Amino acid sequence: MATMISNGGLELPADPVPPGRGEIFTIHATRDDQSLVTHRIIPDVAVAQARVLNDAGWRVRISGLGGRQFAPSEFHQLLTYDRIG
Repeated sequence: MATMISNGGLELPADPVPPGRGEIFTIHATRDDQSLVTHRIIPDVAVAQARVLNDAGWRVRISGLGGRQFAPSEFHQLLTYDRIG
């Protein structure tokens, strides 16, 4: 069971990433003749960055969770908090 941290009456999980998700998420982006690869350990941050790149016209995918590839339409599957999606 996850340890809970109390913050002024609001309880948050000590580790917001569900078990099995503690790996590196790689963002792959291409546009014209450019390519970009970045790494993030928090899936919500990877999704946020990938969405910014996608909105700027880059073709984006995220790899993680054992090598699985996520297209922009699947990014919500990586989110740990609904408020970001």
